[in-house]
Amino acid sequence: MLSFEEFQDYCREHILDALPEWYGDAKVAINEVTKNNGRVLTALTVLPEGENVTPNIYLDGFYMEYQHGSDLDDIMEEMADVYLGGMQPAEEVGDIAKNFKDVDFVRDRIIMVVVNREKNADMLQNVPHTNREDLALIYKVLISREDAGTATITIQNDHLPFWNMTKEEVHELAMKNTRELLPVTVQSMNDVMREIFSKDGMDEEMMEVLFDDRPADEQMFVISNTSKVNGAASMFYEDVLSDLAEKMGTNLYILPSSIHESIAVSAKMGNPEHLAQMVAEINEGQVTPEEQLSDHVYLFNAEEKTLTLADTSTQELGLSAAENREFYETAQTNTEGSRPRHHR
Repeated sequence: MLSFEEFQDYCREHILDALPEWYGDAKVAINEVTKNNGRVLTALTVLPEGENVTPNIYLDGFYMEYQHGSDLDDIMEEMADVYLGGMQPAEEVGDIAKNFKDVDFVRDRIIMVVVNREKNADMLQNVPHTNREDLALIYKVLISREDAGTATITIQNDHLPFWNMTKEEVHELAMKNTRELLPVTVQSMNDVMREIFSKDGMDEEMMEVLFDDRPADEQMFVISNTSKVNGAASMFYEDVLSDLAEKMGTNLYILPSSIHESIAVSAKMGNPEHLAQMVAEINEGQVTPEEQLSDHVYLFNAEEKTLTLADTSTQELGLSAAENREFYETAQTNTEGSRPRHHR
């Protein structure tokens, strides 16, 4: 059996054989790509002459297929299909270089994504970001959005002078644009399960038996966005959490289930230490390393309208303190139609 290094060499030498003949003069390279939480993946790239954009073909997953007995020729064909599919992007992607230089195009497409501060410390040195407790909001330009997924480019510190923007301006635009381009969704866990079982063909009568409607303060609510990708950033909209806290009549504990979504429960549904232990166990056993957000739990104080660590503190974690009040005032200013609500 080939080692991973030998597998990389084989893919580099044979990928052009699996592609149409007009790719014969393309440049083939192997690169390391750092993903979220510092996870490093190995990518193969095929760059045809005259092109400046090419998809990454991540070899780690294909090597696992090989280890489990898949034929090398079948793997190369699958790899070629992935590459050719990636080389047929939306019209916006085809003009990435031009659009990314257009400040008007960029201003309307800056969005925010939340990541773990400690696990992404190296990356955060090179990108504008806003620290929030043990997390950090980073910013991306949404190039295109289709049913199959979204295409984004992470904003680097070097981009800001070119656009004549400050980090604060980028943050304000991201707070506004993310809400418009990727609207927030809040669903009870019952409703989420109803959707899943309904798609699987379960009849309504059976679902009524399985998913009884309990009071809001006894339910779990999933907070994400309409695309269900990088939706955990939605927990930083004060009015969304305020509405949910008012519905429950209590403060909230926010459980970061992944970078894609968070779960809100009434603060009376447990203590933060036990909830944090549950989050850590789920992360370890059920969430891929690059999709993990945090092992900690947050408290949303409905009266003060702030989100803070509940089971620990930034000081205990050795992180700089977050200025939550300033953040929520900014968030509220950039939320159209929002109004302050008071805890009952």
